Amino acid sequence: MAWSGLDQRVFPRVSARCDITIHDRIGGKIKTKTQNLGAGGACVILNRELEKLSQVRLRLMLEDPDQPIECDGRVVWMVRSKEPSGKVSFDVGIEFLRLSPSDQERIITFNQSQSRI
Repeated sequence: MAWSGLDQRVFPRVSARCDITIHDRIGGKIKTKTQNLGAGGACVILNRELEKLSQVRLRLMLEDPDQPIECDGRVVWMVRSKEPSGKVSFDVGIEFLRLSPSDQERIITFNQSQSRI
């Protein structure tokens, strides 16, 4: 079941499908889309596990592909799920680390525009 709407976190999340690239510490590169997004982190669905509490490097695309948001992240939770087809996927929560104040503000502004749709 998909999550929808605002959350009650310090930085609320909204449902938003933005391109994101995740670089793990062993050299893996995963391109996917966010499921929800907030100024403090994001949820993504992956076809493979990431180690809980591991650090990753993120490249997030909001509306302007020429101005990606780049920061470190930490995998804070992961839930394994199985689709009716038998395919296994992983819902992964990633906390943003060392996100610049200007990029944090860009995410807040983006989320405010998305929540009005």
